[in-house]
Amino acid sequence: MIFPNEDRFYERLQSTDYQNKRRPAMKSKLAGLTCMALVVLLLTPVCAADNSSKRMLKQQERYTLSLELEFTKKDQNPLEHAISVLFDVGPNGYATGFLVGNGLVMTAYHVISGNLSSTKKVMLGYRPDDELAVRVYVDGCRAKVIKVDKEADLALLEMCKNSKDAKAPTFQTSPERDDKLVLIARPHGDKVVSHGSFYGNYMLGNQEYWSVKIDSRDGFSGSPVYNSKAEVVGVFSGYDWSQKLALISPSIRAQKLLEDYNLSAKP
Repeated sequence: MIFPNEDRFYERLQSTDYQNKRRPAMKSKLAGLTCMALVVLLLTPVCAADNSSKRMLKQQERYTLSLELEFTKKDQNPLEHAISVLFDVGPNGYATGFLVGNGLVMTAYHVISGNLSSTKKVMLGYRPDDELAVRVYVDGCRAKVIKVDKEADLALLEMCKNSKDAKAPTFQTSPERDDKLVLIARPHGDKVVSHGSFYGNYMLGNQEYWSVKIDSRDGFSGSPVYNSKAEVVGVFSGYDWSQKLALISPSIRAQKLLEDYNLSAKP
């Protein structure tokens, strides 16, 4: 609405009562704007940190590899050998690994050991008591096992191709309960990203593992598990279905395996 004598109209309203009502309103608006500005300032570092973490994790996805496994029976007789050559269908198993340096891949030891459960042996067409050998391929090229930590279920492989842009990861050696975690797997070449949280220590026999609340399926073995800073917390090893907990080889053991290899590889 437009008032004809706007100046006089405002003069008549300039009473103490009007001013007392107007000032709190202005103060309220200013306080609201100040709060909004503070919220924006407080949220900006968080958003920036989240974006940085996402970029780092995106980069780690490129370093995660699909491992093709070819299981064969050890000590084959001539007939078994002939049959295996004639009916060679290539890889009959899959797992995951991740780059930890130029041409270096880390994975779970049981992936490359050939020590499968009786159930899995039967699924592959072998007898429960058969001893199996395994060849590991990365991008169709056979990888070489160069160092293992059997107790911690860790293995280090050397692949055929160079990966000069791959750097050694940073390891988080002291995760805390409920820390947010991300697992990146490539079973059969398909990228799978699972989100979960750190749970605590887990004793398997005399060996200490760490437990994580995160989804699991075949092909996850050897997958890296990262925190929100893209630091390696551990390497996926197995799953306790009774407690619904994933078991991971602790990052401190993975870090030591890599460091020991690098020291021994130096001239």
